[in-house]
Amino acid sequence: YKGTADGTVVKMADTDTLAFSTVTKFDHSVKEQTITNIEDIKTLKAKLQPIVDQNKNIFYMFLGHAKFSKMHVRSCYKCAKPYPTLAEAACEQREYHYENEEGQIIAIYCPDYVEGINLPGWHFHFLSDDKTHGGHILGLSADEFTFKMNAIPEFDLVLPTDSDFGKLNLTEDLSESTNAVEGN
Repeated sequence: YKGTADGTVVKMADTDTLAFSTVTKFDHSVKEQTITNIEDIKTLKAKLQPIVDQNKNIFYMFLGHAKFSKMHVRSCYKCAKPYPTLAEAACEQREYHYENEEGQIIAIYCPDYVEGINLPGWHFHFLSDDKTHGGHILGLSADEFTFKMNAIPEFDLVLPTDSDFGKLNLTEDLSESTNAVEGN
């Protein structure tokens, strides 16, 4: 699924492309875990952090479910050339608030040393159970959150091969503006 600027989500076709994605084959056979009293996104991160602290140098993917008393997400418009930075694209974001919404959280944790290739730290997305809306999570609250977690010790990077990518200046430090947008 991919989010659209109007807050809805659409199922992607096999031929659809994305500018950037982090993908894994999720192992659903792992044990389900539960955490409670999630007041906000900061609390959720703090309760999940001990899991990743066991080995901070690998990736983790989380798939969870809850009835969220509050869910606050954003979604941006599809970008066109010349492509904006993340901070510039975020200026055009739309935010949506939902209450008493059941759905999934798909989260990734990236180790600090991948900064510049991926966003270090936490990244959370929401998808409603009816698969009609979702987005990048800015805030949430839930009494109980059940989840499964996969440790991901492998990372494959596929880069574009077109001439536009070859001419880009990728040495500019965008970490400050990116962290402001991502809330890390």
